[in-house]
Formats: sequence, C-alpha cells, structure tokens
Amino acid sequence: MKVAEARKLLGVGPDASPGTIKKAFRHLAMLWHPDRNPAPGAGEFFARLSTACDYLLERAAAHGAAGKAAPRGEDRRQDIALEIERLCLGGEAEVVLESRRECAECGGAGHVESGHSQLCASCQGSGRVRHGRALFRCEACDGRGYTRRAPCPHCKGTGEAVVRRVLTVDVPPGVLPGDELRLEGEGYPAADKGRPGDLRLRIQLQPHPLYTLDGGDLVLERPVSVFTLLGGGTVTVPSPTGLHYLELRPGVGEARERSIPGAGIPARGKRPAGDLRVRFVPVLPAVQTPALAGLYRAIQAEIDRAGQDCMPELTAWEKCWLQGL
Repeated sequence: MKVAEARKLLGVGPDASPGTIKKAFRHLAMLWHPDRNPAPGAGEFFARLSTACDYLLERAAAHGAAGKAAPRGEDRRQDIALEIERLCLGGEAEVVLESRRECAECGGAGHVESGHSQLCASCQGSGRVRHGRALFRCEACDGRGYTRRAPCPHCKGTGEAVVRRVLTVDVPPGVLPGDELRLEGEGYPAADKGRPGDLRLRIQLQPHPLYTLDGGDLVLERPVSVFTLLGGGTVTVPSPTGLHYLELRPGVGEARERSIPGAGIPARGKRPAGDLRVRFVPVLPAVQTPALAGLYRAIQAEIDRAGQDCMPELTAWEKCWLQGL
C-alpha cells in the first residue's frame, strides 16, 4: 500500500498526527465494520482501512523516533514591553537579543601583551601569593613580580564579548500581558549542527499616561464639565482605535462610569474583546466672570424655587442646624 492511498482511504492529510489517524479510523470503522454493515464488500473494505491505519501509524512512529534523535537547542525566554496601542492595533516591535561570544581581540584569554612591563597585580610585585599559611609562586607572572600582560580593554579581562542583535517581531492584535510570542529558530544553538531552539517572548505592559488595563478592558478617566453631567450632552472619548462619542443623560454632578462594549483589547482566539470603560470626573470652572456669576445666581434661584427635592442633603442640613436659632 502506498502512502497516498492510505491517506486517501482514511481521509487524512500529510501532517496528520497519530491521534488524528486513530480518530479517522475509528469513525470509518463504525461505518464499515462487518458486524455493523451487512453490505457485500464491507468486510474487505474494513480490512483495507485497518491496513492503512497500521501503515500510517508505523510510519508516524518511525518519523517520531527520528525526530527525537535529532539534537535541538534550548528555547530562550525574554520579556518584551509593549504599549497599550500595540496590544490593540498589533504591528511590528523590536527586541534586542544579547549573547556572549569569545572576545575576538584577545581570543578569549582575557588579557593582551603590553609593550612594557608593569607590576603584577596578583602578587603586588613579590612573585608569591599566600594560600592559607603557605606561599606559592604567582602563576600570573611566573614568579617574576612583573608582567607584560594587561587586561583586554575590549572585554575588561572577561574573555567574552557581548553581541547585540535587533529582531523585528510581528505582534498580532489582541495579545495581553503574560501571553507569549514564539520566534522559531531564534533560541540557543544546538550541538552537532542541530536545529536551534525558539525564542519565547513574554508580553509585559508599558505604563501609559491615559489608559490602564483591567483584564481585556481599557479604563480611563475623562474630565468633564459638571454642567454637562447635570444637563447632559455629547462627550468625545479617545481610544487607541479612534474617537467615540457618548451621549450623557442629565443627572447629578458626580462621577459616573460608562462602558463601550468591544472597544477595549480586540478578541484573540477564544478570548472575547474587552470593553472601554470611561469614568467621567466632574470639573468646576476655574475662572469667574461677572456673566458667569450672574448665571450661577440665576441657577441657584431656580433651585430654591424648585424646593427641597433638588438638594435634599442641603435642605436636611439647614433644617437640622439653622432652624430655631
């Protein structure tokens, strides 16, 4: 039996896993097993299905064993800090990878030959170093007390050089802090020229001057005139995807909250989209003019005519503490 014939019989693709192959066989076996299907030729077709299943499973096991034997480097893990706009809109971001390699200037020795002799820093010119109560010949200067070796100025005597590499990462919309992005083959190298590991980037959130994050919801405070809260009106609200216009109903001059469904972090996979939650904070005028003062007095006069229902707390306080004095 050929591979293509076996796959066609079971209805599976070239990348089917052993679990997928078994599931396809079980489904077809329910239809073609001779104990369930009395049609002529059902038993013969069931036998072919069984042969195809065994053949593909043996082939998958052989490939799996070969894959396990192949060396692979370790995965590398690193954080990447993203702003809220990038979580909402997606796009490209950069990440800097640092790795240590043998210093090319000193060949990994950590020192270079100087043009003149200098006092040995290990033994301070004595040619001997103390270990416990005993003195031993200084290996740094071979007991001479002076040396022409100097720390490598490029690696500061470590023998290693730091190599920085900048990678561009494609960030999909809808990621959240704690999610991981995987870059195949950008991890640590493998021995014997095997496949390198992957780079796994854990999402971190950069602080934002306007938005905070609560799960998938965006939260912001929007200053608004106390008179808009009292009398109602249209208020413009920003978001990473654009402007929203909310109609506020007349109410009290206190902070209130409104939500815009689906205007937070976009949906991703099985995770639904978050909301944009706006907390409207009342703001009083900071500048007084004669015209405004006249309007305030007119408003207060209208409130007084309306009676105690307009300001029950004020009416109750005055009744308690002012009457009878």
